[in-house]
Amino acid sequence: MHISIKNSLRVLAAEVADFVRKDFDRRAYAFTAVFVVVLLVINYEFGLDSKVLSRSYETGASWWAMPLFYLAVYLISATTTLYLRRDYRTLRNPRFYAKSGLFVLLYGFAIGFYSYRNLSIAGLMHTEMWYLKSIISQIKCAAVFLLPLTVLKLTIDRRVNGIYGIARHPRHIRAYLTLFVVMIPFLVLTSFTADFLEAYPQFRPWYVESVFGMSTWEYTLLYEAAYAFDFVMTELVFRGTLVVGMAVIMGRSAVLPMVAVYCSIHFGKPLVEAISSVFGGYILGALAFQTRHIWGGIVVHICIALTMEVMGLVHYYVLRR
Repeated sequence: MHISIKNSLRVLAAEVADFVRKDFDRRAYAFTAVFVVVLLVINYEFGLDSKVLSRSYETGASWWAMPLFYLAVYLISATTTLYLRRDYRTLRNPRFYAKSGLFVLLYGFAIGFYSYRNLSIAGLMHTEMWYLKSIISQIKCAAVFLLPLTVLKLTIDRRVNGIYGIARHPRHIRAYLTLFVVMIPFLVLTSFTADFLEAYPQFRPWYVESVFGMSTWEYTLLYEAAYAFDFVMTELVFRGTLVVGMAVIMGRSAVLPMVAVYCSIHFGKPLVEAISSVFGGYILGALAFQTRHIWGGIVVHICIALTMEVMGLVHYYVLRR
């Protein structure tokens, strides 16, 4: 069935509007906005990421510093917004703290896990070892997260749809694809900015001569596949566990705390990307709650990420920038 751009946007907008209408609390939303702005100022004006978070990787403290940082952001946002909504029942529920804490700490540990950088395998060239570590960096979240998540799903979260939003028969997938098509011109224009060219592509094959006997296209595509899979995990964590999973306890109140943490994971990226993550995270969170699946977020996220990678390659190989 053909779906026009106008109808696609109307379908998704209606879902988001319905969520906002039922969820909006002036005090909770105002606090979240102020909290996110404060985080952005602390990071981009005072160097939270460059002077503190990134340096924790150099000192070996990232494996505990990153989980605690993300947990602090989540709990400050979640407990305050729940209090402002007068949801004292959830605030007194130990499952709220145990479940959200486990999700956030596992993700933070996956992000902060850095000891694989010391990995050394006899017989591998320097570039091959570097490439292998680059692949590990993209799949480490899955390695840390999937087993505990499966155990939780099979025990305490049997009622949650699918595997935390990875469900059959997802709604509005064509509408999500249409939304991505609408975004392409904006992504192309953004690719001409200095911040973009400094950050993308994430994988730069011109720095790699040969790895494991593969051609340039082969090892580039393998990396990009791992890179795309990492976005599946990002959606599974943020829209899956922190929205679909936590909605069992928090209802719609699960979305705003997720947005705050989602913004904070972009602190090493350009400011415009961090700001856009707030709006994008909120919209995807609202849609995940409304539809109880995360496939739309996965599709849009991967398409956007790979488009940015492709534009980075185009600027280097075609436009010679």
